[in-house]
Amino acid sequence: MPAQPPPNDDLRRFSDVLEDLSHAPESKLTMSELVASFGERGFGAMILILSLLALLPWPPGGKAVFAVPIILMSLELAFQRQSVWLPRWMLKASVSRAAYTSLIATPFAAPARLRRWVLSAKVRIAGRRYIFSDGVRRAVRRRPNGVSVLKMVRAIERLTRPRLPLLTGDVADTFTGLVCVVLALIMALPIPFGDALPGIALVLFALGMMQRDGVAILLGVVATAASALYLFLIWATVVEVAQHVTGWFAKLLH
Repeated sequence: MPAQPPPNDDLRRFSDVLEDLSHAPESKLTMSELVASFGERGFGAMILILSLLALLPWPPGGKAVFAVPIILMSLELAFQRQSVWLPRWMLKASVSRAAYTSLIATPFAAPARLRRWVLSAKVRIAGRRYIFSDGVRRAVRRRPNGVSVLKMVRAIERLTRPRLPLLTGDVADTFTGLVCVVLALIMALPIPFGDALPGIALVLFALGMMQRDGVAILLGVVATAASALYLFLIWATVVEVAQHVTGWFAKLLH
């Protein structure tokens, strides 16, 4: 059943809602609480936060807990439903509030090797050498310990705005919803590191839906293409290994 949002909830910034959810006294954060907190922004907000939670390390099968409601909400979005509906049993699903708080408040730093590469390496493209801009390097030096999800969301809120309305209209929402279904299915597959790219793509699509920002939708399309390429490479590798194993067994039998 649909949960009712608190009065005037849609007037608050998304980052403020995220932070308030971490301060509630209950030890568990339920799906019903999430749906009620985000009000009319439900589809984008719910897909965003579930995608962020799915990016945490979980035991085998844990990703499916988040993929199922994402798939359901994405289908509702594709079929032009105006508000989020989830079955009663799904609204009772919960995660530890401590894990949620850690997700949004703990700084995430890039690997040291990647930081060194950004600060010192030159990238060769079409025979020419390029280096990262001074602004990028200053940002890397200024935050050696990384940045938290909450700070990133607040920075994105300042950058995003309604633009390219063709990519955020009703027809586009149908396409976005169907793509999010596929991404959630890929995210739930037991593929090594296969959840990161679909999760990032879902985050970008969700931001685009929330802020009505067509640029974020375009970035989501790029991340989706990268996910598809990664899945294709994994599949090609599995097929090649299977062919080698089959050939090896065939030689043993002859």
